[in-house]
Amino acid sequence: MRTEVLVVGGGPAGSAAARLLARDHEVTLVEEHSTPGEPLQCAGLVTRRGIPPFAEESILGQVRGARLVSPLGFTLELEAKGTRACVIDRAQFDKIMFHKAVDEGAVPKLGAAVRNVVPQDESVLHELRSEGRSEQLVAEVTIGADGYKSVCRRAARLPAPKHMLTGIQVDLKGIDLQSDFVELYFGRNIAPGFFAWAIPAEDLTRVGLCTWDSDLAPAVYLKKLLSRPDFAKARRVSISSGKIPIGPGKSAVRGRIALVGDAACHAKPLSGGGVFTGVSGAELCTRVVHEFLSDDGSSDLSEYDSLWKDEFGKELSRAFRIRKVFLNLTDKKLDKALRIFAEPDVRQLLERHGDIDYPASLSSSVLKLAPKLAQFSPQIIESLL
Repeated sequence: MRTEVLVVGGGPAGSAAARLLARDHEVTLVEEHSTPGEPLQCAGLVTRRGIPPFAEESILGQVRGARLVSPLGFTLELEAKGTRACVIDRAQFDKIMFHKAVDEGAVPKLGAAVRNVVPQDESVLHELRSEGRSEQLVAEVTIGADGYKSVCRRAARLPAPKHMLTGIQVDLKGIDLQSDFVELYFGRNIAPGFFAWAIPAEDLTRVGLCTWDSDLAPAVYLKKLLSRPDFAKARRVSISSGKIPIGPGKSAVRGRIALVGDAACHAKPLSGGGVFTGVSGAELCTRVVHEFLSDDGSSDLSEYDSLWKDEFGKELSRAFRIRKVFLNLTDKKLDKALRIFAEPDVRQLLERHGDIDYPASLSSSVLKLAPKLAQFSPQIIESLL
């Protein structure tokens, strides 16, 4: 079987790429699970930028504020005048994105796992396994949207992520949490290498955390988190887990293989979110792939690297440098940093201009208002000015 474009992975990034390319090209969209959006592996906090108009029915609520709880108990409350993010039904969102791609002409292959990818001179060969049967599929271009375990990334010999976060989350009923605020919890005994969260989602609350470079499994920390009085009497509805690759390499393309989303390690280093960068990267990637296929292959796909770096690559780089500062903070220093953020001028800046898609963009302004933050890592902080 042959196709112009094979998109490996039916999450938001893969479905977005398939939808846009199917208007002009023959596209096959392969998803290893039998149902798009399952299993759930996302907290579902997304800005409007990451939600196309046709997928707005997946929105469960809107968020305008956050409470950040330090390891020593200090709480920094940030409250914006308007909506800063949306809480989505991620399973429904993924289904809508996938079926929209099919509506545009992409040929779906559900329950088909890509076991091997072999780059060739003028095509890419794929070995698929579905319902106990194997088949081969040849594509002119492959878009790898196959997540943190990306077979496409390995085949293209592109860099692995700098850090791999491991996450776990439960949906709880019976928690009294303000519907338009999220809560974040920090500390080496709470979520080493990252943070924990509580996110309202209609009648449910999503409580979870990610860890990095920890000797203990995330489930150990989650059990401790759920013993807090706010959560102890809640009823558990569901549980999910997954990994988030952060820290991309210099390139997301080699030959006729291009990567998007988690396969490209494009998740945001400070929040772990990947829907916006995944969908945005897919849109940029499809521009280059369309041009490549339209001029009979006389160009190449390397322009994609320039596009994603200009769009959000610099933000990812700055955010990763800030993450390095965060990782070196003791619980006492982290508490001190949050207290500095609570100073009126700094808090006002964050409330007015904070953006979860581009959080590092405010680093220079924050440091000018609060130069004492430089005490935590002078060399890295200097690079952000």
